[in-house]
Formats: sequence, C-alpha cells, structure tokens
Amino acid sequence: MHVLRVLALAAIVMAAFPLRADASDIRQGSQVIIGPNDTIDDDLYAFATTVTISGTVNGDVIAAGNNISVDGTVNGSLSAAGNTVSIRGQVNGSVRAAGTTVFVDGKIGGDLFAAGNEVTTTANARIGRDAVVAGTSVTLTGAIVRNVQAASTNLTLDGPVGGNVSARADRLTLTGRAAIDGSLSYSSAQDASIASGAVIRGSTTRSTPPTGPVQVAPGPAAIAIDWLRGLVGLLLLGLFLVLFFPAFARRSGEALVRSPFVSLGVGCLVLIGVPIVAVLLFIVGALIGGWWLGLVALAFYFAAIAVSLPVAALGVGASILRVTRRPAQLVIALILGLIVLLLVGIVPILGGVVLFIAVLFGLGATAIAVAGGRRPETAPA
Repeated sequence: MHVLRVLALAAIVMAAFPLRADASDIRQGSQVIIGPNDTIDDDLYAFATTVTISGTVNGDVIAAGNNISVDGTVNGSLSAAGNTVSIRGQVNGSVRAAGTTVFVDGKIGGDLFAAGNEVTTTANARIGRDAVVAGTSVTLTGAIVRNVQAASTNLTLDGPVGGNVSARADRLTLTGRAAIDGSLSYSSAQDASIASGAVIRGSTTRSTPPTGPVQVAPGPAAIAIDWLRGLVGLLLLGLFLVLFFPAFARRSGEALVRSPFVSLGVGCLVLIGVPIVAVLLFIVGALIGGWWLGLVALAFYFAAIAVSLPVAALGVGASILRVTRRPAQLVIALILGLIVLLLVGIVPILGGVVLFIAVLFGLGATAIAVAGGRRPETAPA
C-alpha cells in the first residue's frame, strides 16, 4: 500500500514539476512580470516575491513566490506555490496550486488540484475536468465539468457539477444554484444544508466520521496534500536562500557534490558539538563576560538545522543534473532535490532515516559554506 502511494505521488509530482529536455525560460528576482504584449514560446520557470503573467505563455508554467497572478493565457499547465495564487486568465492545461489563498476567476482546461487555507472559484470560473481541493474554507461556484473531491472545514457548493461529488467536511452547504448531475457522497458529523433550489440527480449518501482517538490511515489525496504543503514550506525557504544568498547556496551545493563524506562528518560534529560549545560559552561567559556568545552559537545551530534540508536538496538536485548533463541551475536543482527527498521521506522507517541523514549532510555543507565565505571563491568547475 505504501509503495502504491509513493508511485501515485510520483506520478503527481512528475506531472506537476516536469523537467523538459528542451529550452526553458527561467526568471527570478524580486518581481517577474510578463506584460500583456509579451509572448513566451518556452516553458516558464518564475521565482520571485511577485509573479505576474498578463501575456501569453506557449508552454507550462512553474511559479513560486509570495503573490502569483495569472491574468493572461497559459497554453500548458500551471504549477504554483505561494501565499496568494490568483487565476483570472485562462490555463488550457491543468492547475496545481498551493497557498494561503487560491482564487480562480478564469478558465481551466484540465484539472484543478488546490490546497490552501481558503480556496475559491467564482461564477466566472470553469474547470474543464476534475476538481480536487482541500482547505479550511472552500467555495466552488464556477462550473466543474466532471467530478469533485473535497476536504474542508466549511465546504460550499454554489454551481453546477457535471459528475459526482465526494466530500469530507464539518459543514457542507449546497446553495440554490448548486446542481450535481451525479451522486453526492459526504462524510460529516451533521447533515448537509441543502437549499430548496439545489439539484442532485443521483443518490445522496452521508457517512459519520469515527469519534474518539481512532486513527484511520489517510488516503492518497490526503497524503498528496500534506506532501505538497511540506514541499511548499521547504521550497519557499530554499528559494529565500537561492534568491537572497546565491553565493552561499552555490557553495553549499558544491560542498555536497564534491565532498559528500566530508560534509557528513562535519554535519555530525555540528549536530553534537555546537550545543556543547554553546553551553560552555554561556557558563564561562556568565563568569568572565561574553555569555551572549553562547546564544549566538545556538542561533547559528538552529538556523543551520532549519536550512539543512533545502541545502541537502541543492546537493541532490545538482548531482542529478550533473549525471543527466543538464545545466546546473540553482532553482531547478532545489526543486528536483526537494521532490526526491520528500518522496523518499514518505516511505515508512526508511524515509525517516534518509531525511535524518540528509539533515546531517545539510548541516555539514552549511558549515563548510559559511567557512568558505571567509576566503575568495574559486570559479566553479
């Protein structure tokens, strides 16, 4: 069962983050803006605080940042992770989005896979295939051609659905504009609020979620959503390093690729030695002065642990790109490495061991990169 889940997630990830062999347009910085008169004939990789696409992209789009908006046309698929993801234009492929707010007011030719605190599709939205959504508050108003799978605290269906609806919600509401051509199956502790004008052409089935501390194995959709949330958090931290500290990111990735066992050894020393040194500095400093040096050492320690997985991902991604003889772009290496590490992390026992070892590699590479920043850098091979 776990193997099937990993394979299912691998399929989702390969679709969400394709690594094409042909040319791609990679843009990064504080802002990435594709103007209304701009046309991009390649896949677009955009990583910035603000990503705005008002023109035309004749390929897939992978975007990460704080605010991501698509007001133009994407003739491929869209994969977006950010605080706010807004789609007011047209995406002819599928959309995979994760953020605090996911807002759809345009046309999507394929599937919608969305996870966030608030997920909303307006009356102008149209989903050409299935909608798989999860969030604290989910409102689906636009037309959905096929099926809906949803998990939410508050779920509102306010438009037509061409297929079946399967939902898990604390509160499910069907307004007078809701029209389900198939059946409705939902799990909730209370009956759904169904307005008199709502239409359900198939059967309606309600199941009661188990009470008490009974733990049920999560389904593939729940695992995929949790995995995507973890990826988004680590990706944003990694992008912060890559965009604002590119020299450090490059040095740490090179340290892992060139000297992996040295990085592992240094990581073990940092994991064990820094807390001991910090405590000694604090004790000695309390007697003779300079106790704050212990706090500085602890601050470095926790910061290094926080960035260890993104740093390890840079090394893994750079190694894969080197083997496949592709350009070693920091952002692409980060995305590829995180996907590999987090996919392996799903596997019971083995995943935990691999992630722990990755943390050790990342700690060592971080320490080496910080030490290397004190001397002039040599040109990368």
